[in-house]
Amino acid sequence: MASLDNLSLGELFTSGQAYLTELEETSLASIDPVYQSKVHDGRSRLERASDLVRQLSIFSSNEILDDINTQDLRFLLIPVYLGELTLKVIEPNGKRRSILETAKTHFDSFLSICEEHQLMRDEDLRVFKHRQEGIGGNSTASIRLNPAQQRQQKIDQYKREKAAENQLKELRAQLNTNNDNDNDMNNDRDDVERDWVLAAIQLYIIKALQHLQGIDQELVMVKEMEAMAEDRRRMSPSGQQQEEPQRDRRIPPPTWGHDKPLLNKQGRPLQPFVITNKRQELRDQVFRPGWSLPTMTIDEYLQQEEERGNIIKGGGKSPPEKEEIDDNDYEALDADTMKKREWDEFTEANPKGWGNRGNKG
Repeated sequence: MASLDNLSLGELFTSGQAYLTELEETSLASIDPVYQSKVHDGRSRLERASDLVRQLSIFSSNEILDDINTQDLRFLLIPVYLGELTLKVIEPNGKRRSILETAKTHFDSFLSICEEHQLMRDEDLRVFKHRQEGIGGNSTASIRLNPAQQRQQKIDQYKREKAAENQLKELRAQLNTNNDNDNDMNNDRDDVERDWVLAAIQLYIIKALQHLQGIDQELVMVKEMEAMAEDRRRMSPSGQQQEEPQRDRRIPPPTWGHDKPLLNKQGRPLQPFVITNKRQELRDQVFRPGWSLPTMTIDEYLQQEEERGNIIKGGGKSPPEKEEIDDNDYEALDADTMKKREWDEFTEANPKGWGNRGNKG
């Protein structure tokens, strides 16, 4: 840190920005020690620059955009640069949650500063406000949109991001041209630099909102993984052993005869054992039907159900038996004959299934 104290605020910002640009364009893997070393160096320089900005009180909440000069305006990007570099950190001990929360703090700080100086567009400000309201109300921080609206929002953000990147390339080319041409006025260069900083701020506003949404989703998974790891630690034998009172180490644990051989050198058994016919056991498992065989007869099952009280005996009154008609009772015989005749006429006039045709004719 002693070497960083000798650098000015502009040098710290420029070097930190150069580290971020190099890391975004490098082919090194994120787990490479060289990559992580550059991440650490870039964060150290930008953190030192952030401390200087805070100590010098370069920005004030009552300032508008026109009150900030171009050289100081670029320092607004320090928090978002810190957030970008923080997301590139890989801790070997798995402290992903602290990394995400630190990056989240940097992105929120950057968006809050942009809101104070009226640098955010209406759609970005609306998303940021909804996010703050969601966090304050202990609800989800994302806006409730249907899938079509979410897709359209992502498409619009992608188009704006690409347009901002193209604008930055054009402005960077103009700055390089102005550096080669000594006849250009300094005012023109200042205007181009200011446009470049404003375009970079708009680009990183979009990226910061996207990063915050991704961080919120990843934090949910990280917290669930930590809870699962805690449950496994509690259920593991080592965790149970910590809760149990410690056993006197001078007393060896019982081995129950497992530390002794089964037979001695003469072939005599030293401890009891059971002889099983493994071949017969395997044969019984192979040569058997593929369905479950009954374990009792039907009579045994009914007897068992009767003992359990699941069979009801008895019942109501039996239906009365039909009285036979005396052959000498002609009136009863005629009445029975008429009844049967009427039933025959009814069945002829109404054949079976005639009344259930569903209006089909």
